[in-house]
Amino acid sequence: MSTREIALVSGAGSGIGRAVSLVLAARGAHVGVLDLSRENAEETVALVDEAGGTATPLAADVSNLESLASAIDSFAHSGEGLDTVIAAAGVARGGLIQRMSEAAWDHVIDVNLKGTFLLARQTLPLLQRRGGGAFVAVSSDAGVMGSVAYGAYCASKHGVIGLVKAMALDHGREGIRSNVVCPGFVDTPMAQRIFSKAPPGTRAAFEKAVPMGRFAAPQEVAAVIAHLSSREAAYTNGCVYLVDGGSSAGHLIGQCLNDGTGS
Repeated sequence: MSTREIALVSGAGSGIGRAVSLVLAARGAHVGVLDLSRENAEETVALVDEAGGTATPLAADVSNLESLASAIDSFAHSGEGLDTVIAAAGVARGGLIQRMSEAAWDHVIDVNLKGTFLLARQTLPLLQRRGGGAFVAVSSDAGVMGSVAYGAYCASKHGVIGLVKAMALDHGREGIRSNVVCPGFVDTPMAQRIFSKAPPGTRAAFEKAVPMGRFAAPQEVAAVIAHLSSREAAYTNGCVYLVDGGSSAGHLIGQCLNDGTGS
């Protein structure tokens, strides 16, 4: 059995998933780069190759068991198993509950929550085969708080946290550590699409509401994920790690009133 780390990252064609694929490859892992778009997966693999790492492009719909199982089987065909699994595939869709179609609700839940479940279902035996490993899911600050007009997204991301906590209890004794990161807004294509449809000044207002005054870079979230999946976090299991610049710490009403100068 190879001693080289073998990692699988979903949603790896862009954003956080792409960033964490590059970080894992840089530390020597061979990375399965899984994305709905094969073209995007291949772009990530090309970046890994340029940086001196190795990766394999995989195309699958995380919400479809047959599609996902086929892609994972093709990557893990050697029977060596997996050391690291990162569930970073996700979608964001807003809308008030009474105006949201059932199809829109299902899409958000299917990708964000069911997709994480299916990825765990298919990869836990592969982590067990290696005698343990790390499963890290990407939730959101909307997984620990509510968000205006994002009921489906909040429900899906709260569910991811509950799922990962249950996994931590169920598989900790097997040496499988299950943790979840909760980013605030990250400067990814997903965030760019959201704000491109919003009124002018919306992004600036959201950035001002963050205590650190800006959104995260994908690489900053990837660094936390890499830590949680590393030997440095060997006793970290069931952790909910907020990466939101302090947004969930409280309200900035006073700072907004005083423009940061106090009184």
